[in-house]
Amino acid sequence: MAYENLLKSVDESAQERERELLENARVTVESVKKKAREQAELIRQLQISDAEKSAEVEKNKLMYLVKAENKAQLIKIREQLYSSAFNNAGLQLLHLRKDPEYPEIFKKLLVDAAGALGAGTFRIQVDKRDEELCRKTLASVNLHAEIVPDLTSAGGLVASLSDGSVIISNTVESRLERAKERKKLEIYSILSGD
Repeated sequence: MAYENLLKSVDESAQERERELLENARVTVESVKKKAREQAELIRQLQISDAEKSAEVEKNKLMYLVKAENKAQLIKIREQLYSSAFNNAGLQLLHLRKDPEYPEIFKKLLVDAAGALGAGTFRIQVDKRDEELCRKTLASVNLHAEIVPDLTSAGGLVASLSDGSVIISNTVESRLERAKERKKLEIYSILSGD
């Protein structure tokens, strides 16, 4: 019986040891599983974070590109409106000679040019259609100048010193072009709503 008790004791001891090993294995497996889940969650969070950052960078890049494209389109539209406005003004000014105020406008253009040239003899180039108006206007303001009807213009004149050293272009076209450049910033500001 002692032998049987010994075998029983060894068997019980072996079973106890087996239970301890199984418990330790279970605890270790649970610990490994827990760490694996934590690492998996950490990796998932890092991947989500990286994906969010990447998506944010891509979104910002696309927003920048869209804004740049919109800005370029807006500039193009402003330029078209600006050019269209001055083209329309130019077309309207083609009929300036028919306006009852044209003789007064011509007189102002002549006096401005003569004042800029100062004293001395000068030459005035006009469109053939304005030759007679130029003679009358010179007489009315007591000025003398050589009149050369070799200009093709919607109106106005080009005045110069006799030696050609100073030339003042006071045609409708040149005045419109100067106004176009002077008013560009102002018009763009209005078109921008600033």
